[in-house]
Amino acid sequence: MKFQLLATCITATLCSSILGEFTIDNNLLQEMEEVGAKGTVSALVFLEEQVDIKSLSDSISQARMRHVERHQLVVETLQATAQSTQDSILASLQTHRGVLEVTPFWISNVIRVDATPAVIRQLAKRNDVEHIYLNYGIELITPVTTGSTESANNRGGVEPGITAIRATEAWAMGYTGEGVLVATLDTGVDGGHEALASNWAGLRPEYAGHPEWAFLDPYTYNHNFPFDSGSHGTHTMGTVCGSAQGIGVAPDAHWITSAGIDRSSIGETVADAIETFQWFMDPDGNPATAWDFPRVCSNSWGLMSAHGYPNCDQTFWSYLDALEAAGCVVLFSAGNEGSSGLRRPGDRATDDYRTCAVAAIDPYNGSYPIASFSSRGPTNCTPDGSSAIKPDISGPG
Repeated sequence: MKFQLLATCITATLCSSILGEFTIDNNLLQEMEEVGAKGTVSALVFLEEQVDIKSLSDSISQARMRHVERHQLVVETLQATAQSTQDSILASLQTHRGVLEVTPFWISNVIRVDATPAVIRQLAKRNDVEHIYLNYGIELITPVTTGSTESANNRGGVEPGITAIRATEAWAMGYTGEGVLVATLDTGVDGGHEALASNWAGLRPEYAGHPEWAFLDPYTYNHNFPFDSGSHGTHTMGTVCGSAQGIGVAPDAHWITSAGIDRSSIGETVADAIETFQWFMDPDGNPATAWDFPRVCSNSWGLMSAHGYPNCDQTFWSYLDALEAAGCVVLFSAGNEGSSGLRRPGDRATDDYRTCAVAAIDPYNGSYPIASFSSRGPTNCTPDGSSAIKPDISGPG
């Protein structure tokens, strides 16, 4: 009887260990081996209980909810799920040695945990944990040098890219972005730039005393005034809504931004992007208000296989779906890797519009050919693994 009991205990222990290993992402397992028992890894712990965003979004569409109502429903549903399920695991992490950082999120039911491999393996054995991913690094999709180009004498006039997408025709019809809030996740934005200073949302009366509702610095938490750690974010925001004549697509829109990528010595990760997406969902911390929630979120960054990031990886999908369910259109650059393939999450093609990846075309050529450097499909990140056309749309690059 003792031998039978011992065998049962050994079998149960082995099964628990094996199941735990299956719960942990392979790249995270590899990093755990590399750092050793005394090292630390950064992981994203996804809990078993997750909001069914598709069903929630479908119910919103069927009910024809107004923007304010749908925003409140999505935010409160996500927050309630996290609050009702995270207490146990957060309490257990307080008792573990080897835990350096714990950051819970609600935009998806996930917790960032920086800890030793032993802690991660213990978490993987919990019944309330679904999967544990490596907290991958992220980077910008930076401009590409393509050689000499024809210079345009159009300073003070409309940029060729604006004409190429027929934005001037939309302006003539009254669609200039007025009353619309837009957002970017990038290196930040120079809040004093002449083409962007006047339409920073933080200057509007409803933001008085709360610049943190219009600018997120996820590292030093200096929210007083938007800055750009490089120049990329100012450039991309200028394309979105530069107020100077002919610079931005939506010159009368107002903007908010997060300075979350490529910050000199700071190693940006997926968790930092999650923090920004969660902030976009509810900058003022009041789910009942939606004036602070952007209608469009533009992203000129992505991940590649070179980062160790798997094809068709779903890590970001839940965050992006939550934003869109609440009423925000999410766009991603396809990438600058040419025929080598698309960056993640722009490789996703689970339906006709997710995730919307944007290719680059040459605005100086009247036939608007796709730029040689622009990433392109097809992609197999579909429900059944079949090929799908990517990118979804194109614009001047």
